[in-house]
Amino acid sequence: MKRFFFWSFIAAVVFGLLFISLNLFDSRPEPALAQSPPLAERLEPGNAFFVLWGFAEPVEVDPQDPTYRARMLELFHAPVRNAIFRSRYGQWLTRLNVSFRRNWQGANLYFPRLPDEDVCAYASSVRARISEQQQRYAVPLQRFRQVLRAVRLEDFTPLDWEFPSRSLALASATAKIHALSGALAASDGDWQQAGDDLLAAMGSGLKLVASGRTLKVNSLGKTMVELSLRTLSSLLNRADCPPSWARRVLEALPARPAGEFGTAAARTFAWMSFAHALERIEKDKIVDPYLLKDYFREPAGFFTLERFVAISGPRVFGVVHALAAFFMKKNESTAMLRAFWQGVGQLEETPPASWPGGPRPVTRLGAGLRFGPFWWLRNPLGKMMVRAAVPYTWPVLQHYVYRSHGLKARYDLVRLLAQARVQAGSGMNLGRKELTELLASSSEHDPFSGKPYLFNSSSGMLYSVGQDGQDDQGREVPAAWRDSDIAVRIAFVGRE
Repeated sequence: MKRFFFWSFIAAVVFGLLFISLNLFDSRPEPALAQSPPLAERLEPGNAFFVLWGFAEPVEVDPQDPTYRARMLELFHAPVRNAIFRSRYGQWLTRLNVSFRRNWQGANLYFPRLPDEDVCAYASSVRARISEQQQRYAVPLQRFRQVLRAVRLEDFTPLDWEFPSRSLALASATAKIHALSGALAASDGDWQQAGDDLLAAMGSGLKLVASGRTLKVNSLGKTMVELSLRTLSSLLNRADCPPSWARRVLEALPARPAGEFGTAAARTFAWMSFAHALERIEKDKIVDPYLLKDYFREPAGFFTLERFVAISGPRVFGVVHALAAFFMKKNESTAMLRAFWQGVGQLEETPPASWPGGPRPVTRLGAGLRFGPFWWLRNPLGKMMVRAAVPYTWPVLQHYVYRSHGLKARYDLVRLLAQARVQAGSGMNLGRKELTELLASSSEHDPFSGKPYLFNSSSGMLYSVGQDGQDDQGREVPAAWRDSDIAVRIAFVGRE
């Protein structure tokens, strides 16, 4: 028995020495951490992102007022979290939620999502409801137009912060009202106003996609672009659509690379925020469980972590925190997460048709890192935090990669529709042969197949085969988690 304890003690000592030796030295800080522009440079008065940030503020608040900007600047420089009291940011979010419940509930119209649903016909059928929404939510519509008219629209979300969810919900709902109002304006003969509104919303959406530091902002930009594209496609199919208006839309839809629909800023912000959290750990020598909790997508499921937070508030485990922070490798952990996001970026910039291994690529967190033997003993806490930062890779692919390529495909389809409408002229009649030649000669190909976009004469759909790469004859399913084609209706193609 004594021999057993003796060799157990020796094994524990050897294991401890091995663990310490593997974790004494961090890797080189390479590649260098990109520096975020100073906060003050992003908070210029002309930046309309102030309006979006406070979109759900009460009716009497003007997010463009200098006093409001000063108050928000003071908020941004206050501590995000306090160990005893709720942070000022948390208190502000609570007030924003109360304002949303009091003033803005019900601001969410249905918007047609199937390609065979005519946006213009639907808008005409609910004209009274749209008019009521326009009057009831005149203030959000005014704020939305301020965003569209702005010269500067750049996301300034600070590290460790998130775009307010209530503002996101209200801005998305207002974008629907705005798009449906454009469809009504064209139905009433005001094509100039409809074009101005829809193209302005699409342009502002593309600005948000490019500057969105968080996925919420990027998603709002994509929503604005998609709503505009769906409405434009419906208007291009109308018999009373002026050829000059179709030509104007075509000129406003130049060929765009896949990167303009991606999430480059959001991916960079994700690993910069992670690196910033690790820097705080290295400085304070405290592994705050809240830091871990922040990176879990489903924190309620990790009830044991919640219990640990409750008992570690008074620093009962201060020594354990300090030891864990000492053995965590900041550079290696940051490099691991950065390598993951770089892999996601490569998938965004490469058409899915060119991916090795088909439409379901394998994305690994440790890709590109050389761990060597006993790799799990090295930097275990850092690996746990990286794994918590990206708990599941499929939602990442769905929200970052596939949605970006899907929006690119829809943009190309509406651009082809505008080309076909211009070619059809005032007679609203384009032969099937001419359409086939147009698709074949286009420089834009379906990112999911690598081939020209397709046309189904029986359903009258221009379409992409979608993220699964399977040709469903233009059948689109409006569900984020189901594979389907991406389709745009074309109503003026003859049989010959």
